[in-house]
Parts: sequence; structure tokens; C-alpha cells
Amino acid sequence: MNKEELKDIIQRYSQGKLSLKEQIELSEQLADPQNREAEQLINNDWKSQLQSDINPDHDLKPILDQIQHRIRMNEANQIIRLNWGQIFQRIAAILIFPLLLSFLAYYYFQNEPSIATSISYAEIQCPLGVRTKFQLPDGSTGFLNSGSRLKYAVQFTTERKVELSGEAYFDVVHNKEMPFHVNTRNLDIKVLGTTFNVIANEDEPTEEIVLQTGKVDVSSKSGKQLSVLAPNEQLTLNIEKSSFTKDKVEASQYTTWKEGKLVFRNENMQQVARRLSRWYNADVVVDDRMLDDYTFHATFIDEPLDEVLKLLTITTPLSFKEEKRASDKEGVFQKRKIVLRTNLSKINHFR
Repeated sequence: MNKEELKDIIQRYSQGKLSLKEQIELSEQLADPQNREAEQLINNDWKSQLQSDINPDHDLKPILDQIQHRIRMNEANQIIRLNWGQIFQRIAAILIFPLLLSFLAYYYFQNEPSIATSISYAEIQCPLGVRTKFQLPDGSTGFLNSGSRLKYAVQFTTERKVELSGEAYFDVVHNKEMPFHVNTRNLDIKVLGTTFNVIANEDEPTEEIVLQTGKVDVSSKSGKQLSVLAPNEQLTLNIEKSSFTKDKVEASQYTTWKEGKLVFRNENMQQVARRLSRWYNADVVVDDRMLDDYTFHATFIDEPLDEVLKLLTITTPLSFKEEKRASDKEGVFQKRKIVLRTNLSKINHFR
């Protein structure tokens, strides 16, 4: 410490502005018998402050001793205060840390449903023209049809819920404590443990549920219950009209697609065209209202679309024409478009 720094510390000491560290440093300077500079500076400082009230020749040694004594007492008191502070901190840490852990655990379990935003999701996308088998976290299984998409939580913690776009068959594990929900664009399908088929294509005006076994509770997205289905019943929702119908059907004809079988059981031509479009990723349309009066009954196993169309012309009074496929600027061709019309030359044979 140079002379100027020492002088500044002595002046601030006389004003009562020294920190503990500076008091200790000053004490060490005064305690050094070889260092008379500090004593001389204090002597000069006091002389200048007291002026004539103090005899210049007066021995200041007792006063310096008192200063050192005060500094040492302050230092000892501060050390004691620091030691008690450290002890308190250690005791507080021992007591507070378990309490903090208990509080965090309580907060986590009490608020676990509120952190659903952190749940991870998985999504299965089935390519066009193929079928995909899936298994869900609770052990439930099923199949996705061509061009369909299924989204679900990686873990079913508080609920069993999936989101479907397209067509899927579900075989749901029974759990009465945690119902299983299938959410489509317009419906909420609730089950406990059943096998059923759902068709909810985004580009179609209807959504369909066909129940094979068990029971299904069908509601709108707003929560209004529409119907409860029994086995071999079908609910068809008309999206535009916000209405639905319930019919008796043969459920197997709607579920055998997962085995590669395309089954028609007395379906009208509009239904046949829609199912062919989904199955073969083509655009099959009926361009003649006269065909609405005819139904079709057949089973196909991995048959190409051309073979199915040929059989249709043999068993019904229709003909088909495939339109020329256009391409975009990048050379990508549109999917096949097949137009079904009445074959007037054959119509009398089916009356």
C-alpha cells in the first residue's frame, strides 16, 4: 500500500467510512513496528483536525493503541457474526431442501394434467395404394388404409385419444377406467373395448363408422351425442346437412380391406365408385343417374382396377371410359379418372 492510499484510508477512518477489509489493512499497518509511516500520518491527520486543542508534542501512542483495539474488536465481532451466519445458512439448507423437494413433488403431481403441452406425439402416414398395420401405446392395434393419417400421444397417461384422417380399422384393448377416443374432423367416437371401422376422408362429404363388436358412442365435436351403435350397425354423417343416418349392415364387408379384400355387398354405384377411388387411388365417378338403381355384389382379392372394371361391365349395364391424364408444368401426371355410364345396349338384359 503506497503513501497516498494509506493517507486516504486514515482520512476515511476518521470520518467513520472504512469497510471491514480496510480496517484490517490499517490495523496491520499500525501493528508493524517497522512501519512508522502509518503512525506519522495519523499523527499529522489528528493534528490538522484538532489544531491547537492538542499539544503537538503530546504522545499519541495510547490513542493509536485505542484505535487498534477498536479495529480488532470490530474484526472479532464481524467474524462472530459471519460464523453465526454460516451456521444459520447450513441449518436452513438442511431444513429447507427437503421441504423444497416435497413442495416441488406436490406441485408436479397436482398440476400434471396442466402440462399436457409437453406430451410428445407420433404420427403414422400411410402411403397411397398400400395398407399399414399399427400398434398404440396401450396395446390396441389396427390398420390404416391408403392415404390415411393417424396421430396419437407417445404415452397414454391421462387419456386414450387418437386423431384420424382417412380410413382405419381399430381393435381396442378394453379399459373401463380410461375410454378410447377417435377424433375425426367432425366426430368424437368413444369406446371402451371394441372392433370397428372409421372412414373420415377430408375430401368427402360424409363420415362413416361401422361397428363389428362391442359398443360405440358417437358424438359431434361440440359434445352432442348422436347415437350409440350396436354390432353390424353403420352411422353415416352428412357433413353439409349436419345430419346422420343409422343402418344395419354386414360389418365384414367394411373391415376385410385390412386383409387385402375388396368386398361389395349390394352397394349402389355411387358407393362402389367412392370405394374404388380410395382403394386404387383413382378418381372413379358415376356420370349417369340411371346407374343409381343398380347394386353390386362381389369380392376381390388384390385385383387390379382394370380387372374390377371389366367385371363391372359384365355384371351390370354400365360401360367405363378412362380420360386422358393431364400433367402440370413439372411433368407430374394427375391420377387416373374413370367415368362410369349406362350401356344402353345392355340395359334390357338387366331388367
